[in-house]
Amino acid sequence: MLTAAEAAGALGVKLGTLYAYVSRGWLKSYRRRIGRQALYRRTDIEALRGVVTPERGRRGRALPDASSWVTVAQPKSSEESAPGVIVAESGVSSIIGGQLAYRGYPIQEVVEHACYEEVCLLLWNGERPSPDEAAALRAEIAGARMPAQAAAAVETVGHDAPPLLRIAAMLPALAAWDRRQAPRTQIDRAKLIVSQMPLSLATHRSGDGPGAGSGIAERLLVTVAASAAPEWEVAALDRVLVACAEHELNASTFAARVVASTGADLFASVLAALCSLSGPIHGGACDRIEEMFAQIAAGMKVGDCLDAIAREHRLPPGFGHTIYRAGDPRAALLRTHGETLARRKGKKLFEAALKVEDAVWKRDRLRPNLDFYLTVSTRMLGFPRGIPAAIFAVGRAAGWIAHALEQYTDNRLIRPRMRYRGAPQRHWT
Repeated sequence: MLTAAEAAGALGVKLGTLYAYVSRGWLKSYRRRIGRQALYRRTDIEALRGVVTPERGRRGRALPDASSWVTVAQPKSSEESAPGVIVAESGVSSIIGGQLAYRGYPIQEVVEHACYEEVCLLLWNGERPSPDEAAALRAEIAGARMPAQAAAAVETVGHDAPPLLRIAAMLPALAAWDRRQAPRTQIDRAKLIVSQMPLSLATHRSGDGPGAGSGIAERLLVTVAASAAPEWEVAALDRVLVACAEHELNASTFAARVVASTGADLFASVLAALCSLSGPIHGGACDRIEEMFAQIAAGMKVGDCLDAIAREHRLPPGFGHTIYRAGDPRAALLRTHGETLARRKGKKLFEAALKVEDAVWKRDRLRPNLDFYLTVSTRMLGFPRGIPAAIFAVGRAAGWIAHALEQYTDNRLIRPRMRYRGAPQRHWT
């Protein structure tokens, strides 16, 4: 028999994780006749060890069934505003009462006071980083160079390829390059991924060079928007990236966690998320928003544009959210900062956005979501058409990686079941 501390040590987990195994029915605890200390059978621990901490390629003979991962598979509680079911537990972010928080910090405070590099480290490590840690990450980003293999992969798909495809093409080549380097920690691999993503979007060679003290926002402005990156533009884009960084378990994040649960590396997890984002239902809103503004800029009236969308039985792009019935707080934050940005970059696009927002509210009683003011803000900053979706992906990479890291720490294969609704059993002959 082992004590709780000994059992947790044998599994390589914290005591809280050990107790979670007991509550889920994976492990049985025993009480001494005298006293209340819980004990655990060594044979049970060894059997569970093969499942939760596979070593040297050894796999457990049996994995827990789907119900052990689908923690609470039931309709939403009356306190929640989102439809659907709760399928997992996470400490990365929360959406409670329509309020989003990163690791417990309200999104309003994070967008206002934190830079993107601080948010990356907060999401990955669980705690707010020191100024030196954030500065070290910015320095690493500033000095990043794309390996020749990754650059060749981007060249192969071409600079005229969709931006998301260029990022997706770069990742497998980057993974292959990384395998030939000295082993690095998961956090170092995470830093490598986020530092390389802006480089895959570069539109000119000068974007390969570093900028002293630059972070992701400055790298994007220099490499993609070909901007001199004044401090106020960097700050504006940084807020956009922070607002995009994390949003609980949406489709792309779920894809990242499923892949991570198989033991695949961070490159594969981020690539899976990107592939999910490429679908028009999940990640195509920015492109449709840009098309709508292009029609308005060409002379179409806002009402006529919305009428055309309604005739196709579609919602106005960038409006409505299944979780935020009263309005997306991220959109409200970017709208406020977009107003300040418009005073420096020109008000034409922002004023068109306000007209669309007002018209959609009067017609459909829908509020804008993150995609709407993300697109408006990035276009005002001078990014070319097609880039807003990629800006979102660069920002959300912080959250995808955080969820993959969380999955690794307490892993079990995500293998849910489906209810069969096909033909009854029949025979071939």
